[in-house]
Amino acid sequence: MHRDDYESAQKWCDDKDQLECPPDWKDDESKARAIATDEIWTLRWYPNTPIGSYSVAAPTLEELLAFALEAEEENKPSKTIGGTNARF
Repeated sequence: MHRDDYESAQKWCDDKDQLECPPDWKDDESKARAIATDEIWTLRWYPNTPIGSYSVAAPTLEELLAFALEAEEENKPSKTIGGTNARF
């Protein structure tokens, strides 16, 4: 995404950190590696509604996909209300 606007990974991260809901990183070390290599991979998905989404970032495609699967697994619905799944 940072290359779409011809900006460095550092500037992209600085700009996104100012948002109300910046992308999630697995840890600070992953973010630091992305900045050091000037490589950022991002993914956004809407698992249940058109307005509720997850957004994750990583320094490599492999790490992005692993982190996205981990995030999805951690946030699976844990309760059922009236026959429908609800996230809490």
